[in-house]
Amino acid sequence: MLPRHLPPHRLPLDATHDDGRIMNQKRVRLSLKKRIAFSAFVTLSFFCFAEIGFRAMEIFWPPRHVDFGLGFNDDSRVFVDSTLHPGYMETDPAKRVSFVRQRFLREKPADVYRIVALGGSSVNYLEPEFEQLERQLSSESKQIEIINCGGLAYGSHRLVLVMREMLEYEPDLMLLYTGHNEFEEVEQLSLSGVDKLSFERTISHSAIIRFLRDRRADYEVDRLEKEHNQRLLAREEPVSDSNFARAWSHDFGEQDVQERMQSYEHNLRLILATTKQQQIPVIMGTVSSNLLQPYLPREAAVRYQRVYELWKDGKKDEGLQLAKQILAETTGRHQCSELENNILKDLADEYSLPLVDVESMIATAEPHGIPGETLFDDHCHLNDAGRAIWIAGYAPQIQKAIASDSVVSE
Repeated sequence: MLPRHLPPHRLPLDATHDDGRIMNQKRVRLSLKKRIAFSAFVTLSFFCFAEIGFRAMEIFWPPRHVDFGLGFNDDSRVFVDSTLHPGYMETDPAKRVSFVRQRFLREKPADVYRIVALGGSSVNYLEPEFEQLERQLSSESKQIEIINCGGLAYGSHRLVLVMREMLEYEPDLMLLYTGHNEFEEVEQLSLSGVDKLSFERTISHSAIIRFLRDRRADYEVDRLEKEHNQRLLAREEPVSDSNFARAWSHDFGEQDVQERMQSYEHNLRLILATTKQQQIPVIMGTVSSNLLQPYLPREAAVRYQRVYELWKDGKKDEGLQLAKQILAETTGRHQCSELENNILKDLADEYSLPLVDVESMIATAEPHGIPGETLFDDHCHLNDAGRAIWIAGYAPQIQKAIASDSVVSE
């Protein structure tokens, strides 16, 4: 039978207490190394099992396709070779969050007249109208193909890169409609992480990182949708807390208006000079903005109250003049102003290009001549009726270009 109480551990008779302390120190030192190694092993094992688990989750919940660089990087491509349809180009899965999903033959057939439409979301939303226009303009001898290169939040900077890519596919005509996103694009550049692109791509090989990245994206999408819904609900209150323009992460100053307009003109010149060199005709258009319910920062929105007072007093023209002035002077605006439109008009004259005056067409079609009464979905996007006017303006110029091409071909 074991004794109930074991005697305390004793040192050998010839050992001293100093020897005991030395042995304990050695024991602690070795134990610390083991603890460090064990902790590292446990941590590494945890992340390995977590990585395996998250990769298994991706079988049922695939990760988002991510547009690294947001189109600012030199190797950005809107279209890639189709894996299912050899010989075809299709919208890169990573770009489908910004561009319409579409497919076309890389080598343009002889009987196809290929049109490329360049712009932002206003062009993106024209896809149903483009499909209808293709059918209307096509004939037995010539098929009309419109490739929609309208990128959500895309401004003139990234459109230069898109234009250069599209030249590879032998376009016969380009449509240009852009002006709402010149300040938005500065914000997009600051969020793109283009300066650390290789690092972002490397860490995204981890399923854990992809999961965290996607949850953050879900949160941002949800936040933006709520902001959009608030603006729609506040349409009857042009100046209210719910529809003041969201704050930018980029700190815009007064000098940014001039700088952005210089950049806008420079980028458009690049597009027009390049297409001219390639002998590709271009049809331009002025850009219409909602002046009844613009999306303005708080200070500009409060100032805009005077516009409503003038309209209420029956001074429509005076109110329109002030509305355009305030919009043009607003830094970080979310919609096109007369500054952008004046640049478009000047460049159309300089390059002798047809200009569809969409701005005037929309204003003329409104009941009281104020853009935003009936033809807009929000501060800058035309509704179905507004887009029909856009098509009605561009279609005759497109028909002229097609007819001119047919004469040259003969």
